This record gives sequence, structure tokens and C-alpha cells, in this order.
Amino acid sequence: MQEKQYKTDVLIIGAGSAGLWAAHSVKVQNPDTNVLVVDKGPENWGGLMSAAGGDLDVVMPDEKIEDWLRDWVYYYDGLCDQKLHEKLFARSYDILQQYLEWGCEYLTDENGDMETVGVKQRGLDHIKLYVTKIKGSGGLRLVNALVKAITAEGVESIGRTLITDLVKNQEGRIVGAVGFDTIDGTFITIQAKAVLLATGMGGWKSSYMSNTETAEGLEMAFRAGAELRNLEFSRVWVVPKLFGWEGQTTLLPLGARFVNARGENFMEYYTNNPKLAGNTDPHYTATGMCMEMRAGRGPIYLDTTTLQPGKDAVVMPKMGWQLINYNRLKDDCGIDFFHQKTEWMPQPLCSYGGLVTDSDGATRVPGLYAAGRCRSIDPGVYTGGFALMTTAVTGQIAGEAITEYIRNVEIEQLDSAAVEEYREKLYAPLGKPGINSKEVLRAVQRIAYAYDVCLVKSEKSLNNALHQLETLKQELVPNMSAADPHYLLKLKETEATVFITECYIRASLERKESRAGHFREDYPDHADAWLKWLICGLKDGELSFRTEDVPIDEYKIPLTEYYQDNFKYV
Repeated sequence: MQEKQYKTDVLIIGAGSAGLWAAHSVKVQNPDTNVLVVDKGPENWGGLMSAAGGDLDVVMPDEKIEDWLRDWVYYYDGLCDQKLHEKLFARSYDILQQYLEWGCEYLTDENGDMETVGVKQRGLDHIKLYVTKIKGSGGLRLVNALVKAITAEGVESIGRTLITDLVKNQEGRIVGAVGFDTIDGTFITIQAKAVLLATGMGGWKSSYMSNTETAEGLEMAFRAGAELRNLEFSRVWVVPKLFGWEGQTTLLPLGARFVNARGENFMEYYTNNPKLAGNTDPHYTATGMCMEMRAGRGPIYLDTTTLQPGKDAVVMPKMGWQLINYNRLKDDCGIDFFHQKTEWMPQPLCSYGGLVTDSDGATRVPGLYAAGRCRSIDPGVYTGGFALMTTAVTGQIAGEAITEYIRNVEIEQLDSAAVEEYREKLYAPLGKPGINSKEVLRAVQRIAYAYDVCLVKSEKSLNNALHQLETLKQELVPNMSAADPHYLLKLKETEATVFITECYIRASLERKESRAGHFREDYPDHADAWLKWLICGLKDGELSFRTEDVPIDEYKIPLTEYYQDNFKYV
């Protein structure tokens, strides 16, 4: 294979919201810093932000950050890094203002006021998202604004390149990375003073938007010595069965509701809080869906006929893929999304496990930083607009920190022996006879998608899943092959999916309670002894777990009530 070499001050892996914001942040701090952004997708494509609605959670100037923190501690059942969240909220308004300066638009009332049209989330008192003006292309507009900014600032970008390994020097500091061009197979080496990961979460390549998140960034950081947290939590989204749609976090607060085959708002069975019966996190709704199907009251529908009148400007797509879907559903299928019921279902999307970092995004490995959704923030529940705000802020913060870090760092040559070892291992599956990685991926999906693994967990079901996965690791994974560089990319993604699935199952077994987005049917209540983060590291080549107390006594907001207590499933 041919080889291509790059040299840069800061290497950013991932061209989504976090990566693009980090690149911009570095250039703001020091315009002379060389920045290279690398992504396995098209150059500057924007990651999942390109398909997102573009909505943002924002603490407005007349609001108190402590009020938002109080909501979040309650919503997360205490698993909230309050110091980090305070920093996120403090910068959220600045992110909004920057987007507005770049020409992005958000809904306002007739007086031009945004606050009056904010949509409250999950039945919480203060958390609100602000809706993009052009429904259906809001995320893409944010991408275009960011790309225009970093291009003008001189950021270099390359696409269709998968980074597979981080390279250390003899002191254990990250000094670069290697990977390959997924089109022609060219081997890529990159020397850098520091590396910032912005690769997103790990996932199971679902059909709904999150099919690019496969944990290869988390896996290579883990192999380099970084730790992971929140692995027991996953996002199980609730999606239409026959088509794609984005925006239930807006639809539900505005009156839409999920109903069973009898037309009943079934969440009333599972909550003692009427405010949450139709408007809560998908984790709780999806768990309710499972219980309804068990009881024979399925299928489940989203009923939009109950939407509040006059909210067309908020929910109706104006352009982009959602408008195309809406028109095709109406014209070709006779389905009017906003005036009837449509069948919906749970779908596992991705793991919430992420890298353990300090408040500035530095991992325990010198020279390695993280931003966005590959950094551990959420315990399996979230609100609409939160991801686009947090990816922007963590990218901005990490960009500032990495700029300071590299001031006294020199670019080093990569260890030639280590690079050669990485190269040989990378290309070993190429062209050999074996199993197509798609078969292995489907087998992993069958394990992870079982409702008693992704939602209603128990020791029995998790151990059964782990046994299946161990068999798959022994019999199938070593025999995967790739016909060309494109399928080598798919193979590497599948290896990472196997890794994150094992992390998820083992961590779910470790946490013997239910809290936030983790529900154990055999341990259905939260336990005071488990107000801890579960952290995973590598010990003697194996996954090793330890716990770290949430320092609730040192934080501003005490834990006095649990969001989970609003729901009972057993």
C-alpha cells in the first residue's frame, strides 16, 4: 500500500459538531496554530449534526444556572457532574449568539423574542430547547456556518480516512496517529503535538441516523490507556416503524402522545406524575412499550391529532429530508403525519459510554483530549437540544485547553517499529478468505437489540447475552475479512461495535440497581450505595471496573428527589 504523511500542531479526529467547534476554538486562541480535521465520512460533512434538527438548549441571561442544575441533578438521579454542567450552561448562550452571528435562525414570537417560544423538556421546570426556524435543515445550516468559519481560518480537513491507532512516544505521550484512506487504501501517518478525539459514541449501526457511531475512537483511546465511564447506559430511541422522523422531543411537549392498540395513553399506567405520562425521556417510554407488548396491548402508535393548535411553525418541516418524507408519506402513501396515528417502536441507537476526562477535556493519557459525545456526560437520559449545545461547548473548551497544552510541545517523529506493527495488523484481513463483517454485525445486533438486554435487563438475560457475545468473539471475529478498503472500514467498525457491546453488557451486570437510563428488572429501585460512576479500564488485557463516588456533598445542589421515582414497571 502507498503511504501518505501529514504533520500538524493539533489533530482533531471527527468532523461533527464537537470537532468543528474545537477547530474553530483553537484558531480563535492562536490563528497560527496548524489544525487538521480528519473524518471517516466526507470532508467537513458535519457528522450527525448534518441530519439533526438544529435545536439548542440555552440558559438565557435572565435565568439562573442553579435552577437548571437542580433540574439536571433530579433528572439524572444524582449522576450529574455539576461542575461540568455548570460550565456547559454558562457558555450555552454564547454558542447561540455565535450561531446567530453566522446567520443561523431560530424561532421567535411576533416581537422577535426567543424565550417565549422555548419548549420545556421532559416535564422539568426550567430545561428548554429553542427550535431552529427552518425545520428539516437546521442542523445542516449549523454545519455550513461552522465549515465556512474554519475554512476562512485556515483549518485543513481530509475525509474518507479512518484513524485506527494512536501513537505514543517512549514517555507515553500521544504524538500522532495512523489510519488509512477508505477509498484507495493508502496508509496514513500523522505527526501531531496533541490529538483531540471528537468521534461520537459507540453504537449498533441502527437504521435511524446514528449508523456512523461505532466506537472506533473510544476503542483506540481505551487501548492507548484512557478510561471509559457510563458504559451501562445506552440510548434507546423511539422511532416510526416504516419511515424516518426527527423531533419527538418537540412533538410530545406540544401535545402528541404515545398510545397502545386500545388508544390509551399507556404511560399513565407506569407513572404517578400526570405531567410525565406523555412527555418523558424515551428510555422510560420505550420501557413502557416493552411492558405493553408483554401484556398484549401492542402495537404502539404516536398520535399527533392531539397536538396543540397553532404549533405548525414549530413542528412542520420546511425543507430537507423531513419535508421529502412528509410529502411522500402524504402523496404516495396517504399518510398525513400530523392528522393521524402512525406505528412506532423502540430502537437501540448507541452506547452512552464515553471517555473519562477532566473538566477541560484532557484524558489520563498525556496529549489526548476528548470533546462531544465521545466524552462521558449523560447517564442514559437526555433532553432535546442538549447534544448540539454540549458538543459545541465541550469542543470550544477542549480547543482552548489543547492550545495551552501545545505551547511548550514539539512535534516528534513517530516510532517506526510501532507504526509498522500497526500497518501489518491493519491490512492483515484485506483480501483473505473469510467472513463478511456484515454477518458479524448482524449477529451483534441480534444480541444487543433483545429487549431484555437493551431495556428491561436482568442478571439472567445479561449473562446469556455475554455468553453469546463471547462465542461470537471466538468463532466469528477472528475470521472476518475485507475485499477492499471500503470493507476494511466496515470490518474495523464491526470490531469496535463488538468492543462497545461487551463493555455495555459487563457494565450493566456490574450496576446492581436502577438509575436514570439503566433499568434492572431484578433490581428495580435505586440504591444509595450506588451513587457512583462506574469506570472501566484495561488491566492485564481485560476489561476492569472500578467505582468512583459522586461527590454530592461537595456540589452546590443536593440530591433530594429522583426522577426515576415517577415510574414503576414492576
